[in-house]
Amino acid sequence: MQKLVLLLFLFTSLNSRGSTLKDDIPDKPFKNSHFAIIDSVRIHYRIWNAEQKNPKGKILLIHGFCGSTFCWRYNADTLAASGYKVVAVDLPGFGYSQRSAVLNQSHSNRGRLIWKLLEQLDANDTMKWNIVGHSMGGGTAEAVALMNPGRTQSLTILDGMIFITNDNVNLSIVGLVNHPIYKKMLLSYTEHRYLSFNNFRRELKGTYGFLPDSLTVMGYWEPLQIEGTAETVVNLLANSHEIESLDAKELSHLPVMVIWGKKDHTIRLRNGKKLKKAVPSIELRVIPSAYHMAMETHPAIFNKMLVEFLDKNNK
Repeated sequence: MQKLVLLLFLFTSLNSRGSTLKDDIPDKPFKNSHFAIIDSVRIHYRIWNAEQKNPKGKILLIHGFCGSTFCWRYNADTLAASGYKVVAVDLPGFGYSQRSAVLNQSHSNRGRLIWKLLEQLDANDTMKWNIVGHSMGGGTAEAVALMNPGRTQSLTILDGMIFITNDNVNLSIVGLVNHPIYKKMLLSYTEHRYLSFNNFRRELKGTYGFLPDSLTVMGYWEPLQIEGTAETVVNLLANSHEIESLDAKELSHLPVMVIWGKKDHTIRLRNGKKLKKAVPSIELRVIPSAYHMAMETHPAIFNKMLVEFLDKNNK
């Protein structure tokens, strides 16, 4: 415990070039941006092929930790050109969705909010959804599919924070993060160090397998400068108690594909193999040269795998 306190103190004592996190959420971040109020939380999402009357299917894209709809910039147009209606959502607290220091950030609570959003978008449309999630969003996508299998056409997880049962909250960490002193330290470190431009570029290098260019970093970094982002990040650790018990074995009733970068050191391939062992019907695909961000670093391979899987399961 004393070592942790010392480490946190050292983090917060370092000089920083970090942001002040003072920017506001723009009214129209992208041409295809929309907002919806879900349980008093303003959610940002984007739609491709919004006016297509008879799409081949509907796809929901869910980003990972500190990501946004920007993560799918090499994928959404291809999916739309393949005949699908595509929706990419910013999870609460990220991208251009509303920040909250108190929202339950568990996979099942995010899943609940997402289904409320999809109900608004569906209106009288009964076509099922193809759920796609990356990294942290992979666990959320898994929860989304499990919470409403009757409205789910298929599930695709890329390098995901997946679970066999969603009861993996570490109560000791939650208690520590909620301690007023440690929480203040973590907030300071997150705001002034972790979310600084240079540090975030280094973080992306580990997930890409190479140092990304400044325009790519800016695409991630700009939304993270919105006021309240640091509080959201810390709240992820402090408030993620699952509201519904879920078991991955129920995925055996759905078409599921799991894609993994063989060189992923962020969430290792063994996690995908563990899920495959628990649910043998899952299709596990590996991209040998990819790290954690295959949809960005290997878009042609990822898009081909995804479109083939979707076409097979949306006839």
